[in-house]
Amino acid sequence: MKKNIYLSYIHSDSMNFKFKLTDRFKGRKYKFSEESFDPTSNDSIQNKEELMKLAKKISHMDVTVVFISKNILESKWIPYEVEYSLDVTQYFDKITKPKGIVGVVIPDKGNDYSYLMTKGKKGIWGVDKSKLPGVIAKNIHNEVTIQNKNNVNYDSYISVYRWEDFIRNFDICIDAAHDKATNYFEDYVITKKNNQ
Repeated sequence: MKKNIYLSYIHSDSMNFKFKLTDRFKGRKYKFSEESFDPTSNDSIQNKEELMKLAKKISHMDVTVVFISKNILESKWIPYEVEYSLDVTQYFDKITKPKGIVGVVIPDKGNDYSYLMTKGKKGIWGVDKSKLPGVIAKNIHNEVTIQNKNNVNYDSYISVYRWEDFIRNFDICIDAAHDKATNYFEDYVITKKNNQ
């Protein structure tokens, strides 16, 4: 069965990577969706109609992929997209389920990730959560059970990967995010709002 994947990104920072992703995996077992908003205007965020349109679209998804770029804190839309992906409520005569969420760090010029990530002693990449919207940062390293303690894909509800690691392990990343939403959502301390 195809998985519906919502793509959340800043158009000016990540459009190129969005095309690389969709061109490579479209038509296999994934269907990609996004919502187009005027990237130069944050005014329409106050428009309840636009927010309901966004909530409805995300309610039909299985996984949300957030492209994390250098300017992510400037985005007014990405926090809403993540909030709606975590939402368990009733929309349009249907109770929504939480979506799996994957964070994908887009490299800066020269394949540089240092604006957000550093490589630790054991070769594991760490994320500077202070450079992320709160709703993303607080859902990293938020597992409360020890059931999946040794599985790097399960220690955070929102797992964050470098672009090349995500593309190389795309199926594994998407399947793990979907599995967490479907089978392990209660095993995490979930922050559902950006300002919590």
